[in-house]
Amino acid sequence: MTIKRNLIFLPALLMDMSTNGAILGMTFYASKLGASPLIIGITASTSTLLYVIFSRIFGKLSDRVGRKRVPQIASLCFSILYFLMPNIKTLPFLVTFFPLTGFFLSAFWSPYEAWIGEISDGRPLEKRVRMFNLAWTIGVMIGNAISGYAYEWDHRIPFYFASCGSFIAMAIISLHSKPIVNNVPIDKAENNKDDNNIPSYMRMKFLYMSWIAIFFAWITLGVLRYIFPKLISDLGILPRYYGILMLIWSGTQVFMFYVLGATKKWHYRIEFSIICQILGCIGFFIIYITNYPIIWGIALVFFGIQTGMVYFSSLYYSLCGHADTGNKSGWHESILSSGAFIGPFIAGAMAKYIGIKSPYMFCVFVILTGLLTQIFLMRSNWFNKKIGNLNMECKDENN
Repeated sequence: MTIKRNLIFLPALLMDMSTNGAILGMTFYASKLGASPLIIGITASTSTLLYVIFSRIFGKLSDRVGRKRVPQIASLCFSILYFLMPNIKTLPFLVTFFPLTGFFLSAFWSPYEAWIGEISDGRPLEKRVRMFNLAWTIGVMIGNAISGYAYEWDHRIPFYFASCGSFIAMAIISLHSKPIVNNVPIDKAENNKDDNNIPSYMRMKFLYMSWIAIFFAWITLGVLRYIFPKLISDLGILPRYYGILMLIWSGTQVFMFYVLGATKKWHYRIEFSIICQILGCIGFFIIYITNYPIIWGIALVFFGIQTGMVYFSSLYYSLCGHADTGNKSGWHESILSSGAFIGPFIAGAMAKYIGIKSPYMFCVFVILTGLLTQIFLMRSNWFNKKIGNLNMECKDENN
């Protein structure tokens, strides 16, 4: 019974495993075909931009047609794309088709997350979100670990690996129970039983604060993923230490996912989020003032605490107590991807024209800006009145 109940979370593991394997394989294969770092960067950015644009569109579509059909088709298309990808022998065709990755993934994640929010399996929402987060995080780890070695054997293996993983994800989704179409009003929505004493204006306030937090956090995560390796290289530190540091970050994030899914004490309490974001701020300041990987490990623990908190809370508040969970999860994915899209551009320019350490002080100010924005929203009476008026308008329309 437990295995059957948890089987719906397996596609999250398989899709993120496939995605990370595919991206790594594409990066090396594009280099083999003669792509410059600029071409690879533009191609990856185009894929991310498509993801940002279409996440909300497909999320809203799933509110109308049901949760199952959209990710089912998306994972099948992803599988076909990566089955064909290694047979492309010219760079122009490769960089033309790779951005479709972002398009198909935008059709998968938003409806799938909304589906997770609506499943009735006897567990509260935070435990379902925990299982989802643990699944995709493990998928990221597996994809990164396997694909590098697989590419050394044959450049086609990461692509076929991604194709098989996404096809299995499609099969699991297809075999699952009937799709859920969420067309009930907000006051009767099933997931409204979680934290059902929270007034609607407070739900919306914490939802928007969580989106602000994840936008600014993912700006800094983009810096860590794409700019931090340059700092390590310039300081003459072995690349293996970057892998160890990122493992520390992801491991801490997994720990946070587990803890947050085990308790309700942090629900609709801003102090927990503020403390975690302050720790992330301290982490980047540590990177700015020191050049020792051991100390950076502490910084990455602090940052893992922050990203674990803001991601979990953003997804939880997007799925809790809303009838249009597809739309809300679409916003969640679009907002975090927007941060990941713009962060490396700004930080890369700062590293080139100001100094190699400047991006990490930039990250400190980014997190502080997000914190101040959230605190302002929390104390805003105007926002309370705005949501109250919106609720009255909705009630008048229903009547």
